[in-house]
Amino acid sequence: MIRDRNRESSRAWSTIAILYGAVALAGCGVSKSDYQSKVQEANTARQEADTAKQQLAQLQQQVAGSDQQVTQLKGALGIAQAAAMTDEQKSELDEAKRAVQEAQERTKLLDDLQTKFKKMIDAGHLKVTTRHGRIVLQLHNDVLFATGDAELKPDGKQAITDVATTLRGVALKRFQVAGHTDSLPITTETKKTYPTNWELSTARAIAVVKLLVSSGVDASMLSAAGYGPYDPVASNAAPDGQSKNRRIEITLVPNVAPLVAAVDKK
Repeated sequence: MIRDRNRESSRAWSTIAILYGAVALAGCGVSKSDYQSKVQEANTARQEADTAKQQLAQLQQQVAGSDQQVTQLKGALGIAQAAAMTDEQKSELDEAKRAVQEAQERTKLLDDLQTKFKKMIDAGHLKVTTRHGRIVLQLHNDVLFATGDAELKPDGKQAITDVATTLRGVALKRFQVAGHTDSLPITTETKKTYPTNWELSTARAIAVVKLLVSSGVDASMLSAAGYGPYDPVASNAAPDGQSKNRRIEITLVPNVAPLVAAVDKK
């Protein structure tokens, strides 16, 4: 569009030059009417040229303004993207710090529990470990229950009572007590009370929960679950693996309040 205006301006000035030449010829015998006509054409051409100049200046100003707007928009977009990246990086950094802190707390608690349960660990009654990123206390069913039974044996009651003493000192934690069995089918006699390993494992978990509560552990911090044979820690193909799978696990469930608060802030 600017090129068109430039061409129009050039043509106008060319016309003026021709007309001035024509005026010069007036002294060489050109009539008055022709002279006046040429002068009028020259004035018109000059006005057109001035108009073209003004339009060209306006167009150039508009283009400059558009370029400035584009530059401003690009700058605003860059700032917005930088801010977004900063927020995203800040969120990732906060999550990394939280993960490190949780890992440090978990390691400290694991060491603390291993120290407090050293006697039971050395006796082979309990194992302090981690599964799926959580601290777990594993107690063998052979110590706690007779085969096919969900009533705690005397030694089992003492073991759970000892565990309760330590759990009472663990603040701001929830505990899930889970029963686990091997994959051997329930005997005909046991089926009268516990039709499947589901029922047997759940009944054993509830028995442990009840004793923990009576030993001073806050009931609102406890839950019971039965996994039957479906969460093994060893192969059921050999007696040794079956023995390891028959167990009670007390899992320290993490406090999700900080996670919920972080989500609510987003």
